[in-house]
Amino acid sequence: MQPEHLENVAAMRAAVGFLGEKEQAGWWPSSFFGIGSTAFLSPLFPRTHFLAQCQGVTCAASRKHDERIGVGQVYHLFRLPEDIEQGIHHLLHSVDIVDRLKEIVGDQAAALRFLQKDTVEAMNREIGPTYMAPISSLRDPRFWGKVAAKYSSGFDRGSEIYPYFADRK
Repeated sequence: MQPEHLENVAAMRAAVGFLGEKEQAGWWPSSFFGIGSTAFLSPLFPRTHFLAQCQGVTCAASRKHDERIGVGQVYHLFRLPEDIEQGIHHLLHSVDIVDRLKEIVGDQAAALRFLQKDTVEAMNREIGPTYMAPISSLRDPRFWGKVAAKYSSGFDRGSEIYPYFADRK
């Protein structure tokens, strides 16, 4: 996966993770990007507290996605093939990238703006698990624009949506 595309997926994961937390949409019961989390995590992870926040929200969101979609030969924003997961983890050690991602998760409006920047189509009223494309499309940036649009539409309407990639619907 190209580095700029990988950064976009990492940013989307942070934005959706932030917007889905209990202080925002409440799709999952975590508060890793909440006000008190930095004070709690900084002493434990002085140089990598943002990485810890991202890992925590990824676990919470992944659990909810897995409950709704199922597990097996299925991928979603919070559970991707190992090489992509490792790439995202590696990116989150870069100070420049972390600074850009912190801006996205700074407030709801910034996170929603990020999701809407690549909106590629008018959204319908889908809710719940939503098939996106075959697994082979995971590395195609065009499909990730559609994923961002689905999440953006869900947050705008207050309807939980869980886009996923699988070889069968």
